[in-house]
Amino acid sequence: MLILFICFLVVPSVESRTEQIDQTKKILALVVPGLSFNEVEWLIHNDDSSIWKEASFGAMNVRADGPYSYLNNMVTIGAGAKAVGVQGWNSFELSEEINGFEAREWMYQLTGSRPEEGLIHPDFHRLEVKNRETTHKGEVGFFGETLQEHDIARVVYGHSDTLEEKVRYGSLLAIDQKGFVNGQLQDAVQEKTGAPYGIEMNADFLINKLSTNVETRDQFIVIEWGDIYRLYDQHTYMENLHFEAEQKRQLKRMSAFLTRARKEVDDIWLIAPMMNKQAYDERKQLAPVFHWGEEMGGFLTSTTTKQDYLVSSLDLIPTFLASFNIQETEFSGNVIKHSNNGIVDKAPVVKRVNEIVLIYKSRASVLSIYISCLVIALIGAAIYGFFGSKKRQTWRYVTRLILLSALWSPFWFLALAGVVNKLGVTGFVLTLIVGSFICGYIVERTARYPIFWVGTLTFLLITIDVMIGSPLMQRSYLGYDPIIGARYYGIGNEFAGVYLISAMMLLHPILTHLHRGLRITCIVTMLFLLTIVLGKNTLGTNAGATLSAGLAFAFLCYRSVFQTWSWRLLLLLFGGVLSALFLLLYVLQLTGDQTHIGLAFERLLSGDFLYIKDTIERKLAMNWKIFKHSNWTQLFVTSYLLGAVILWRKRLQLGEQGKQLFLQTGVISSFALLLLNDSGVVAAATSMFCVVSAHYYWLSVSKEENEFVIGKTINPGQTVED
Repeated sequence: MLILFICFLVVPSVESRTEQIDQTKKILALVVPGLSFNEVEWLIHNDDSSIWKEASFGAMNVRADGPYSYLNNMVTIGAGAKAVGVQGWNSFELSEEINGFEAREWMYQLTGSRPEEGLIHPDFHRLEVKNRETTHKGEVGFFGETLQEHDIARVVYGHSDTLEEKVRYGSLLAIDQKGFVNGQLQDAVQEKTGAPYGIEMNADFLINKLSTNVETRDQFIVIEWGDIYRLYDQHTYMENLHFEAEQKRQLKRMSAFLTRARKEVDDIWLIAPMMNKQAYDERKQLAPVFHWGEEMGGFLTSTTTKQDYLVSSLDLIPTFLASFNIQETEFSGNVIKHSNNGIVDKAPVVKRVNEIVLIYKSRASVLSIYISCLVIALIGAAIYGFFGSKKRQTWRYVTRLILLSALWSPFWFLALAGVVNKLGVTGFVLTLIVGSFICGYIVERTARYPIFWVGTLTFLLITIDVMIGSPLMQRSYLGYDPIIGARYYGIGNEFAGVYLISAMMLLHPILTHLHRGLRITCIVTMLFLLTIVLGKNTLGTNAGATLSAGLAFAFLCYRSVFQTWSWRLLLLLFGGVLSALFLLLYVLQLTGDQTHIGLAFERLLSGDFLYIKDTIERKLAMNWKIFKHSNWTQLFVTSYLLGAVILWRKRLQLGEQGKQLFLQTGVISSFALLLLNDSGVVAAATSMFCVVSAHYYWLSVSKEENEFVIGKTINPGQTVED
């Protein structure tokens, strides 16, 4: 009777405990340094396992605050913000030796603390201090601390040690703000004859750890799978055929481990924080990311990028937290989303990555040649503007044709963006040149207002592209690069400058021929359209360009009404317009997904002025970096010098009021773009180039018309058309 009574008490307790264990969630983050899209393509096409078909698949930007490196990228992933590592960072087990001392003793010497459990991180305090001094303020350990607060177990296994150095960065993904996390580094790796450096991951040990469920709470498990890293570290010394054979063996081992691990955990995230050097040198600097969960197949994306198949490394921490149903708004990244569930074909991701890599590899050379050509065109136009005479009408015609072709080039850079991979780089450049010259010739020969037609068609193409999600801009040499990761959506700074000036080109005949009331109405209507297209969080999402448009068109309204200058009135007008635009910009962020502009407003309204200060510092630093190192500086300096000469030399200025307004407003717009954008040098260069080119075109036309009038009798009432 007593035995039955005890069983009655114990059995429900055991069942309850079993049920509690079954309800716990286990998430595995498999960190594979050295894995790139080269290896992934081989696995997709050659591995017999179905594990890769079952996964959701995407490409990940892994750009850190500092240079590309496994450590910097891993610190960034763990902090959920761009961050940098410190030299000498590593993880150690308690009994390991550091500089001749036991790890816990060395820790005691540096910090006054002697841990009795968990992994040892002697440089944790240095890592914290270094990242507090950056403008991104990445908080190392905040994610692990959040898991700890929600009673979620954290454990780390494995390492990427080579013969010459210890490489243990996996703990950065789970460490808390005290520098603590449990783990077993050395037992997860076994000796293996013939393997790189004679060691490889112990799959049986790891599967045993995953399957032995002793926890009654949720678990976040990190495994640093170092075999690929070790293989590529030894690659330089290996015979090529043997390297290829060992590479295939190691990839199949990883695939077999994933197949077994899939049965033991609820979710697996395979992340590659750094590609191998071979892939890096080939410019394949997007990292693969896989997820195995409830969804079968499909692709990964996020509102951080708003691009199919593309996520950011900043998205991983918010995604892990969401998997545990933890809501945390401190991170700038967003939860990774799944799309096209059920599709097992991985080719769309690989194809898109290859397109991105093609643009990235050839961008520097294409833009360098392009910018040099624009500079030569401007200098040539300036020379003929100074020294042109009636004996050189043919050369003036050629100059006008070159200037018009140059003004057409942004249109063709955008229009041809979707076919670069089909044309090839050389084919793209030739098509761009031919298309620009043909369009320049047509409008020069047939149009009454060539500049108007260049501006109108460029304005319409950019507007349509932004309205449908910027598919062309995402693939353009003048667009934003997912590998660089400064911007992923909206309108980039290269086209922002072109867009503002093309709007003014479109308005030029209106400024010339309409009376004041209709002129003001058209200017205000254009400003409203620009504000929506540039500022809406589902469209352009470019705050700097939005504010620049407001300042430029406020000035245009002022000069259309008042013929004399009043600096006091002008400053008052600018202040009022900026205030109104800030309010409208905020309203434009209230619907749809949050963007970087919405996040900035959120931080500002919460009183986080340090965030705004850091953002301003980053923008200034970025502009200075671009000015020092970018090819755009050539165009920026040339166009600004020529713009200054035009404003200074009265004989280079045009008498027509509409053209004077265009020049003055264009200069204001370019200066505003320079001051208000994080890549302001680029936006200022493209905008001022368009302004100066249009002005020199009109100057050439004006000189030729004057020469025509001098040699011909004008009938009473006859005028010279523009």
